[in-house]
Amino acid sequence: MHQHILYDMDVFIVGAGPVGMLLAYQLDRLGISCFIAERNLETTKWPKMDLTNCRSMEMLRMLGLADDYRAQAKAVTSKANFDSIFVTSLSSEGRLLADWKIPSVNEERKYIKAHNDGTQPAEPGQRCSQIIFEAWLKGIISTRANVTSKVGWTYTNHVETHDGVTATFIDGTAATRTVRTRYLVGCDGGSSRVRKSAGIKMLGGQIPVRFYLVHFRSAELAQKLHFGRFWHAFPVGTGFLIDQDEKDTFTAHYPLPAGITEPMDPREIVYKMLGGCLGKWQIKIDEVLVHSEWQPSFSVAERYCTVNGRVLLAGDAAHRNPPHGGYGMNSGVVDAVDLGWRLAAVLKGYGGKPLLKAYSDERRPMMIRALQRSHRHVLEHVILGKLYTQFWDSLTGNSSAADQKHALDLINGYITASGPETLDRGIELDLRYDHSPFIYPDDTPPVPWEVERYTPSTRPGCRAPHVFLKDGSTSIYDLLGADWTLVHFIGENEEGSISTFADVAKEKAFPLKYVVLRGESHVQRIWERNIVLVRPDTHVAWRGNDEPSTREEAESILRVVSGNMPSPGYSESKTLAQAEEEFLRTAETFTSNLNSGNPAIVGEEPPLHLD
Repeated sequence: MHQHILYDMDVFIVGAGPVGMLLAYQLDRLGISCFIAERNLETTKWPKMDLTNCRSMEMLRMLGLADDYRAQAKAVTSKANFDSIFVTSLSSEGRLLADWKIPSVNEERKYIKAHNDGTQPAEPGQRCSQIIFEAWLKGIISTRANVTSKVGWTYTNHVETHDGVTATFIDGTAATRTVRTRYLVGCDGGSSRVRKSAGIKMLGGQIPVRFYLVHFRSAELAQKLHFGRFWHAFPVGTGFLIDQDEKDTFTAHYPLPAGITEPMDPREIVYKMLGGCLGKWQIKIDEVLVHSEWQPSFSVAERYCTVNGRVLLAGDAAHRNPPHGGYGMNSGVVDAVDLGWRLAAVLKGYGGKPLLKAYSDERRPMMIRALQRSHRHVLEHVILGKLYTQFWDSLTGNSSAADQKHALDLINGYITASGPETLDRGIELDLRYDHSPFIYPDDTPPVPWEVERYTPSTRPGCRAPHVFLKDGSTSIYDLLGADWTLVHFIGENEEGSISTFADVAKEKAFPLKYVVLRGESHVQRIWERNIVLVRPDTHVAWRGNDEPSTREEAESILRVVSGNMPSPGYSESKTLAQAEEEFLRTAETFTSNLNSGNPAIVGEEPPLHLD
């Protein structure tokens, strides 16, 4: 077939999943044109995701999309809880072992309002399947003036030069399409062809365990939830079940025994999973929507961009992790927003090209941290499985009442102490880029980092804290601009201006929104300084109590944060290098020895000592 050549594109995105479409939306919002190509004609039918976490919802709020997303007809309502239950069986004979209780969106909103101290997110998380998320995003992208979508286009390869990329596609008519673009972004999933063509390796691999997924509808099951509504259910020894819509749609994930190769009956899989350790529970399944085998992965790309910086990766193309913790797609959302503003900065001319390498330098360590936490969550389930084996007779009612009570109490204590997997606020919110060369430091010591809680800080590199203003309803996030924002706190009766900063920004074509907050003493205390420069991704780039005293000082700050020169005294972090070495050790053992069930082999001691 003939070859059709398209030239002069700013950005070409391969893959129109959630990450690719959000990147396209962010670029459009910042005035950058882009093409986005997807090989599939329709959005996904697979329930790959069921949580948009609080950080992702903050990002959607910043993009002006959060309320519309929550309002989707098939999204779970704001009244629904996020509970996870552990049971011997979901049948009427089953017993509740433990319950991870997580409040609904409505309850979480009340909590956020009542704890307006900077420790909380601007938005609660949202239960919603990727099936709904993708279809909704596709409708939005189709209306954006700067986004051109191509469906039925399959990426084959690319050639990168110092000034751009030539990529080849096969379209729906089998014709070869060649495009020339300044930047190519691979958002094409875990088996990314863009990544492979770019010669970027994945570190880590697949975890040696297989699951069988069955996505189905059952009105009878919805009517016979003996333990009430839940988000996740974990019947003993048979995987987990997700309630997708609080109606009649569920997804079962059943662990397959090693060596099983024969075809699986999806309905039998569901019956086994529901029955837990008490044997199959056969309910009426109205429809099996999709089913297949899958294997989780634990890996991260060795870098998120090529040496020339013309090819970049985001989402699953850059990192793959187990579902435990919900860090996969949610990390991809942050990737999209982050990469979008960097590409816009470089293409508009005020940003230095090193900003794109810094995307990898900043985001990748945060993903390694999330992967390590996900490993911990998986390990806790491995240890729980060993407990189930140890106390199998008690779980199935084949031991004395005293033995059963001892076993159930011990298992309950272990599960409760392990705690919910989706409340790691340190992983979700306390993202720190203070190791970046394009963050302007202020020489203050970092606040100790904790995995389960977020400590508010505007120390450069940190996520700016969400706080409601004194009107009680306006989040400071709602005042931030699409590009950069300079927030200036002044007293009730004071006058203030930042003329030096404003003048230099205008001269450098540096897009800066100036926000004056008068008499907002509560917010100011949490934000710690009078003047705070916030990046388009809500991270603090610089702060101070006074405006720079000279034009040269203001220019130096803007040159650093825009990627045109490194911060004074910058040196690469030894701590990050050590964290990467630890990750590689974990990945090597984790992806080869999980089935042994030995915590020491998997790379970590048990979180609790058990009697």
